[in-house]
Amino acid sequence: MKTRIWTALVFAPLLCGSPVMAGDLPAGLDWQEQRLLSPTAGQLRAEDLGRVSIYDGIDERLVDRALDTQFERVQSMMFVGIRHVEPDGGEWADDDCD
Repeated sequence: MKTRIWTALVFAPLLCGSPVMAGDLPAGLDWQEQRLLSPTAGQLRAEDLGRVSIYDGIDERLVDRALDTQFERVQSMMFVGIRHVEPDGGEWADDDCD
């Protein structure tokens, strides 16, 4: 029993990835952008095992960028509340998911 607990404590962070602290992010990226564009090795392993990450309220340009640059990970992404910016500066968000 102790062996199973010890094994779970050691390997759980590897499967789930480590939490990202605000100070660890490159300048200008929030945690969703970081997770979307620069996934950790743990996140990639979790996606290989079937994990899907849900991204909420991301700008449509970032969604397009992610779909273009992270194409091999598309099956592990879900976007909800995508923010759209109109040419006149108005902004609206989808109320469904893609």
